[in-house]
Parts: sequence; C-alpha cells; structure tokens
Amino acid sequence: MTRLILQGGGMAEPLDVEAPAGSLLIDAVRELAREGRLPLYWRCGQGTCGACLVHLHRAGNESKPVVMVGKERNVLARKGLLSEAERLAPSLPDHPDLPRLACHVVVEGEQLKVSW
Repeated sequence: MTRLILQGGGMAEPLDVEAPAGSLLIDAVRELAREGRLPLYWRCGQGTCGACLVHLHRAGNESKPVVMVGKERNVLARKGLLSEAERLAPSLPDHPDLPRLACHVVVEGEQLKVSW
C-alpha cells in the first residue's frame, strides 16, 4: 500500500489515505471526490480533458524520470503546461512543478503527496 497525502484545492486539512500500489491515482481517490471530501474534478474518464491536473511530491529519494504516455503529454501541451521540447522529450525529471493528470499517474512507492 502507498500512503497518499492529499492537499490543496481550498481544503482546510490534508487527507491521509492509503491506495494499492499499481492503481491509478484517479481510481484511488474517486470515492473521496464523489463524496465531496476532495475537490478534484474530472470529466472524461479517458485522460483527454485535463481536469484532473495534480502535482506530485515523492518522499525521500524515490524520484525517477517520468515517462508520460503520448495522450497525457498532448493534453498538458494543449493546456500550455508543457513546452514543445518537454512534449517531445523521452522522459522528464520527476519534480513537484511537473504537472500530471491523476488519470495517468500510477500509484507507487511508500508515500506520495498530491496537490492541486
């Protein structure tokens, strides 16, 4: 299991939950969002709308290069969040400033802070 610390979006306090390793982030937090406890939104469910934009903060030295699928890269570039060079790069540095889509993020590691 991976510990998820969910923060941002006007929440008064972060939420601390666990998710199975290997699951998609959007699936791990879907019920919290449906209950209104988490202000994370999405529309398409297929990774094309860009509504589930998040930033990830990994614990310790778990960072490794991010290899995004073409669909995620294209959505982020269309929204002006990736440069053309970043869109074409084979991988990008895993950094909290790197925008990601929760519907494409695979939960892994011991702890992951998610903000938006």
